[in-house]
Parts: sequence; C-alpha cells; structure tokens
Amino acid sequence: MAQTEEPSTKALQRWLILVACFRLLSVGIGIFKPDKFKTTLFDLAPSFVNPLFGRLFAAWTMVTCILCVACAWQPTNRAIYSVTLCSFLVALAFFLSESIIFKTVGLRALASPLIVAGISVAWMSAGFNYYTREAMFCSGDPSKSQ
Repeated sequence: MAQTEEPSTKALQRWLILVACFRLLSVGIGIFKPDKFKTTLFDLAPSFVNPLFGRLFAAWTMVTCILCVACAWQPTNRAIYSVTLCSFLVALAFFLSESIIFKTVGLRALASPLIVAGISVAWMSAGFNYYTREAMFCSGDPSKSQ
C-alpha cells in the first residue's frame, strides 16, 4: 500500500484489502465449489448455477479483487479510484436486479453483497474529491505546474 499519513486514507486502504480478501474467497468458491452458490447466493434459482457460471463469476470477481488492491495501493489515482467505485456500483446493480427483477437472489443472500457494495459506494462517493485531490495537482499538464 502507498504510504500516507492520513488515518482516513489508511482506513479506506484497509477496507479495500479486506473486501479484496473476501472476493478472493468467492473466486475460489466459483472455481472449485460452484455448487455452493446454489445455497449461499443464488438460492432462489439454483438450477442456473453450473460450473461455467461459477468460473465466469470467479473471473469477474477476480477483476474486481484486483481493482480493490490497485485502489488500496494508490487511492489518490483518480482513474483507479473511479473504476473501483464503478465496480462497486456494478456489483450493487447486479445483486439488486438479481433479487428484485430476476428473483434469483433471496434477501438473506443479498445482505452481504448489499452491505459491502453499499458501504463502499457511499464511502468512495463521499470521499472522491478528498482521496483524489492529489491527482488534481499531479496531472502531468505542464501548464498547471507553474
């Protein structure tokens, strides 16, 4: 992780690493035990879960895991921060639509993704300008360095 003096930035970095660890666990489940998703995640439509689905879910989750680690490493990088925030928004939209529209995820299974993505979206949205403020002064534009 990038060295920083601010407790708020350190807290965000720790949160993102924690989320990345949980996501890494989901990657392992998706690859090696996809049937577990039938009861723990897509409990209202277990017939939709198969090994291919597990691997696809694992691939997407691995990308979001990498984004969390990259953002934890450089939380002041606007591009990385923005893409990581967007990945939480996509996850939130995905799980909410699976629950509300497609009826494949029950409320109990929805709780964890909703809490993690909800906290992350709220925290990262509220802190966007705060965490990425250094990027405004280090944009590489020579006209801004004078």
